[in-house]
Amino acid sequence: MSTLPQQPSSVPEILSASVKLYADSFTKLIGYSLIIFAANRLLTVFFTDVMPAVDATLDTEEQQAAMMQMLPSLLGIVFIVTLFSCLFYSAMIYRIDNVANQRDDNFMDALLLAVKKFPIILVAGMLYTIAITIGSVLLVIPGVILMISLAFCGYFILLEDMGAYESLMASHRLVWGDWWRTNWVFFVPSLILIIVLFIVAFFGGMTDPTAESSNTLNIASELLAAVITPYFYVIGYLQYHDLKLRKNQ
Repeated sequence: MSTLPQQPSSVPEILSASVKLYADSFTKLIGYSLIIFAANRLLTVFFTDVMPAVDATLDTEEQQAAMMQMLPSLLGIVFIVTLFSCLFYSAMIYRIDNVANQRDDNFMDALLLAVKKFPIILVAGMLYTIAITIGSVLLVIPGVILMISLAFCGYFILLEDMGAYESLMASHRLVWGDWWRTNWVFFVPSLILIIVLFIVAFFGGMTDPTAESSNTLNIASELLAAVITPYFYVIGYLQYHDLKLRKNQ
């Protein structure tokens, strides 16, 4: 039996429902998020401790040449970690849907379903990036509009078995007419998170401004972000459902 609303909800109602669904699904999602956190920490360690630094005795042109030689490796590693993260975030959407509809599942089943859809997710992600980039280059505002209006493509791919281009168009049609409402749904929790992270960084820096303390603070902030990130997939799921109710009225 579904626990989702059967009528369109106001922004406060969606935010309230998102807290409950996040709490109900937390134990099913946090494992994916912590794995992504660990992967990002390994990436940071690789950049700061493993990868050789550019020789400071070289002149500017030689330093730039050395950096260009390392660039393909850097971009390759970042790309792999990004793909890895995308896979686990996709699995989160499956599990959120299962919790909302009171269906049983497990960690690996959701991950395997995400693997099957991964090629389509990858193509959609590339098209999404291209669309936002073109919109931002032409004018900033079209890029911002597309960033929100195309954001639900993953839900259409994973939950409605759509293709890459089809999902982007479906997302755009879904959001069109309710762009500001959708923006507010994401803006409010994002602002709260930014304020919390700023407060943590501010007081952490004042308490102990050493480099070691700064590294600890960075880890703590990344861990907090890992705990909070699943919430944004929950709120995205609820907004996706709410927009579909509005379109069907």
